[in-house]
Amino acid sequence: MAVPRPMQLALLTALGLAGPAYFLFQIEDQKTFRSILISAAVSLAGFFVARWLVPLVAQKTLSRGICGKDLNKQGTPGADTPIPESAGLAPACAFLLCIICFELLHYYDADSIVAFVTSGFRGKLRLEALPDAWLVDYNAALATICFMVFLGFADDVLDIRWRVKLILPLFASLPLLVAYSGGTGVAVPKPLQAAIGLPSFLELGPLYKAYMVALTIFCTNSINILAGVNGLEAGQTFIVACALLLHNLIELSGFAGGVPALRDAHLFSVYLVLPLAATTMGLLAFNWYPSRVFVGDTFTYFAGMTIAVAGILGHQSETLLLFLIPQVFNFVYSTPQLFGLVPCPRHRLPVFDPKTGLLRPKDKPDWNLVNLTLQLFGNCSENALCVRILALQVACCAFGFGVRWALQGIYK
Repeated sequence: MAVPRPMQLALLTALGLAGPAYFLFQIEDQKTFRSILISAAVSLAGFFVARWLVPLVAQKTLSRGICGKDLNKQGTPGADTPIPESAGLAPACAFLLCIICFELLHYYDADSIVAFVTSGFRGKLRLEALPDAWLVDYNAALATICFMVFLGFADDVLDIRWRVKLILPLFASLPLLVAYSGGTGVAVPKPLQAAIGLPSFLELGPLYKAYMVALTIFCTNSINILAGVNGLEAGQTFIVACALLLHNLIELSGFAGGVPALRDAHLFSVYLVLPLAATTMGLLAFNWYPSRVFVGDTFTYFAGMTIAVAGILGHQSETLLLFLIPQVFNFVYSTPQLFGLVPCPRHRLPVFDPKTGLLRPKDKPDWNLVNLTLQLFGNCSENALCVRILALQVACCAFGFGVRWALQGIYK
């Protein structure tokens, strides 16, 4: 028996947020707890703003001819229905609004904000001085993500060539690179320290910033190429954002007298992935199968860049890559087609059989995870295919947590 569409979205939301909700209430530091609670309230507002904006953006893009047809439904009555594209502009704008509003709220003491709200908006808000480095990083992240939203929308409108798309994140990451005030060194794994005599900490300098650029390019494009199925782009973004949120809250719940900079890094990441998860769920309400909107490169670029920035400024890029195992595999597996070593069609999609209503891989299969899933597990509906890939995403995130737990105290 097929699970109804609203139930599927409810289950996905519960799966993503149950763990973070539990560990949020394990945080002992009340100031940190209240700060995250305020971010959660702003993010919830962002969810409703995104849900409100998506139909408005869809109406505008459709009227301007920025639309497409669902190639996975050829041979059905809905195959010729134009579907609005670039709907990712709505959650991106809602996300940026959340980030700006939360920065404004952060100028005030978290305790005074909670007291002000619970007292019926009476009394006074106490100002709190924010460190200059915090403001620089926060605004650099905001500028980088905003720049990526612009480039993604430009791609949707101008249809930029694939080889150019690969380097777009380089330009978007410039504000982050220029303003980055964090460390440029890495902790060396203990096995390498013992094997080849490396120090416990290795300063990389400019190489670390080159790594930052490479990570932004990978994350931005990896979400973009693992696509083509209703709900897949937004679904994987929501799961990865929730995994990062859970990881940060686990670290914050166990934080007691550690390095304040490390605590602030985890908090910074929370402030980014919380509104990302919320606004993405607002988009999924319209993009889940059967999709009423296409997310476009606007969303995939915005989502990938936000995930990368959260990983970089949260000092957790290794953990992030563990959560992105499906994207890493898909990118490596797709490399021969992406770089022209073998023929690469414009749309690397499976074939829809209108008689059975199922998707099947092409006779000459495209080299991506979507088609490989069909080859390994057999033909299925588009909705089932999306659920299978997202289940793999959840499993890989769980594997990432398992690896971190197993190597704790051994690897670093």
